[in-house]
Amino acid sequence: MSETAVDAEEEKKGGGLVKIILIVIAVLLLVVGTAVGTMFATGFFDEKPENEDPEAALQDLESELEQTEEIVAGPGPRTAEIEQKFLISYYTFADAFQVNLKSSKKVMQAKLGVSSYFDKDTMFNEEEGSEGWVPRHLVGIRASILKVLRNVSAEKIESSTGEKEVLEEVRMVINEHLEKHEKTTASPIEEVYFTELIVQ
Repeated sequence: MSETAVDAEEEKKGGGLVKIILIVIAVLLLVVGTAVGTMFATGFFDEKPENEDPEAALQDLESELEQTEEIVAGPGPRTAEIEQKFLISYYTFADAFQVNLKSSKKVMQAKLGVSSYFDKDTMFNEEEGSEGWVPRHLVGIRASILKVLRNVSAEKIESSTGEKEVLEEVRMVINEHLEKHEKTTASPIEEVYFTELIVQ
């Protein structure tokens, strides 16, 4: 009985070893088959013309790659720095800004205009669908301007240096807003002007 038990145990061990060998052979065949299939798919075994210059073929592949990258990338973002013309353009805000002056019962009503050396269409175009930067962000710009104007005192706005300071603060908040939302590194607004100013 012990001999039959030993023979059965040896058969089990031999069967396990055969399975492992078959699995290893199957994995090797799969790897070799994948490599050969990839070589066929990439044209490794295709007949190559003898007169083809490798440098010319490389240049053709590079030009195809560049064309593909241009198509995939599409048109780049519009930047006013590239389209900049050295003519000054002006824009006037249609609605007046009306605020209570700080620590006073007086009210200030002001109409503002801005100037820029950036391309006029890029900055101020009001056509729907192709708005310029200022009309596109008009709500945010007006809110930023109102924050500045609410902190102006009657004494400050009535002095010439105070008026200049207010206009500079307004210019800075407009530029901050445009730089944040249009991803420009230059300050697009050159100057801000009061086109009307009434303090009552």
